[in-house]
Amino acid sequence: MKHILSIVIFSFIAASAVYAQDMTDTSDFEKFKKQQEQGVREDEQAFQKYTAEVTRQFDDYAAEQEKLFREYSGQIEKKWGKSNVKTSTKEKYVMYDPNYSSRKSIDFEGGKATVEILVTAVEAKDPALVRQKLKEQIAQLAVAKGGTDPLEQKNDINPEKKPIISDQLAASDGKPVTERNANQYAEETIKKAEVTQEVVTGKDGIKRVVIGVQMPLVPDHVKKRAAEFREMVKKESGRFGIDITLVYAIMHTESYFNPKAKSPVPAYGLMQLVPKSGARDAFFFANKRDSLVTGEYLYIAGNNVELGTAYLTKLFTIDFRGITDPKSRMFCTISAYNTGPGNVAKAFTGKRNVIQALPKINAMTSDQVFAYLRNNLPYEETRTYVAKVSERMGLYDEWSK
Repeated sequence: MKHILSIVIFSFIAASAVYAQDMTDTSDFEKFKKQQEQGVREDEQAFQKYTAEVTRQFDDYAAEQEKLFREYSGQIEKKWGKSNVKTSTKEKYVMYDPNYSSRKSIDFEGGKATVEILVTAVEAKDPALVRQKLKEQIAQLAVAKGGTDPLEQKNDINPEKKPIISDQLAASDGKPVTERNANQYAEETIKKAEVTQEVVTGKDGIKRVVIGVQMPLVPDHVKKRAAEFREMVKKESGRFGIDITLVYAIMHTESYFNPKAKSPVPAYGLMQLVPKSGARDAFFFANKRDSLVTGEYLYIAGNNVELGTAYLTKLFTIDFRGITDPKSRMFCTISAYNTGPGNVAKAFTGKRNVIQALPKINAMTSDQVFAYLRNNLPYEETRTYVAKVSERMGLYDEWSK
């Protein structure tokens, strides 16, 4: 009996020990689980806090840029008059000298360059003085690398490595204009070009005379600029696995390969990226982290091509991954690059949800999708944009091989 009782007592003690161990294990697991959940919550809170801080930085940056641009425009208006304020756009690059007494502009779409000087009425009557000032500006334009305009200097925008219109002006002998023959080219231009004059009244109340000369760029100026970025486009399109001709066609349509392009949105550089939206999304996609992306950063051609290509890839492989026909997906990607994926979805269903638009898109052929986008996208600019980009892809077929 005693033997049986000992066995029972031992069994009870052993069972109690196992139970106590189970309780300890459960307690440790619950503790570990709570620590993990707390860690996840803290990570989420830290990420949200960081994202909010980056958003604040974007807002501060945008406000500062708006302030600087108002001051810049005010200085131009002070001397050139309200109706004569010209600043850079997507297609045109405009630069003033430090005292706003001259400006040089390049029309990358129209294929022409212009220099203008601002003189007094008395100076305008001195042909030798006018001629000398114009010659200086023409020679400077031919080798200008940017970075000298007052607004650029305030934003610490670095000059390009090569002249902005390198190989895009031709001397009378057909040779490209370089630093070596720039003065000779200026002399030739003054002799044959039409000189324009216009009297303006600055905001300061003083009347001045704007004297200008216009020069044509070489016929294949767009392709010459495009060639400057071939290695960058090849590298980034290969890295992200996106059609190289699509990248070229987007750059062509967005900026005509103007590395100093800027639109009022504001969007910057070759592929016209908006810091707070497309550029930010692209940076996160390419680098797996959030960051403030400034105009200074986007004016660096390599950065711009990287993020522009990344954004195209994000649209094609993530936003529109549910579109089964690759060509239809490309047409939607092109449209979204201009207006955002929500507006593309809205064209098909009236709602900004891409997933809800997929059944309708997938029920169409690629030709039907293209025609539908051309007729139903919310904005005329985007309806034209999808056609231009699609057509221009063919211009760069030779570079895709």
